[in-house]
Amino acid sequence: MTDQVIYDRGYRSYDGPRLGPKGARRAVYKDGVRRVLGLGRKARLKIFPWSLIVIAVVAAAVFVGVHWAIGNIEESMRQEIPTYGGLFDFYSGISLLFIALAGPQLLIPDRTRGVLSVYFSRPLTVDGYLTSKVGAFATVVAAIYIVPQAVLHLGLGLIAEEGFLSYLGNNLDILWKVPVTILAFVLVHGAVVFALSAVIDRTGIAAAAFLGTLFAGAAVAGRVAEAGFPGASYFSLLAIDHHPRIIRDYFFGDTVEYAPEAAGFEVWVSVVVIVGLVALAAWFVRFRYRRLA
Repeated sequence: MTDQVIYDRGYRSYDGPRLGPKGARRAVYKDGVRRVLGLGRKARLKIFPWSLIVIAVVAAAVFVGVHWAIGNIEESMRQEIPTYGGLFDFYSGISLLFIALAGPQLLIPDRTRGVLSVYFSRPLTVDGYLTSKVGAFATVVAAIYIVPQAVLHLGLGLIAEEGFLSYLGNNLDILWKVPVTILAFVLVHGAVVFALSAVIDRTGIAAAAFLGTLFAGAAVAGRVAEAGFPGASYFSLLAIDHHPRIIRDYFFGDTVEYAPEAAGFEVWVSVVVIVGLVALAAWFVRFRYRRLA
């Protein structure tokens, strides 16, 4: 038997500041933002998210350019050149692609790589972990919506006949209508993608399931709602992606008659559905992760 030898590796205990639960939540939040945007990762992982962000901003700039070329905002609106509601409609598809990537990336790798036990061995609770992940998601996705809207709003102000400050003063309602509409989109899409990512262990499958739930689900719900049996109209409420769009049209003008509207439901019903969906998804994801902790 050989003699055992102890080597001194120069280990020193951590003597830095103890940040506690707040520091742990802050670290998870920052990591979530960096992960979604591909920061600190390979260059190819940055291409997709940043390309979508650039497209959204460029689209807003193009719309401003079209309004400027016409020379009169009221005339360009009569020609149905997109403004605030139309811009939402244009890049909501871009945001869905981004969310299909972001949501699974926030939840699935931590679970499949077995690092949840490391997180929860620190002063970090399940609620703190999930809150930080939701915060990272909401920050990035809301920015994708609000930055192009800000570019459009300021651009229209610069080309308005009444002047920049007068235009901003006459359109103060935009300052609350846009954030409320963004909130509706973030809540609905976030609830769906987090619920799916909590039970699916492959990011690609979770992304496909998210897009399928919104697009195929809306088509099926609309068709079933048109059937003649009693209560068929309630199936239109399962067209989940239509509810934030109904709220958008309520503020910025109708563009399309969505399935719940065609079935006779008012905008307040969409608000109730969104609140119920978010509450159900929050309960489900929390229940799932408390069992994994």
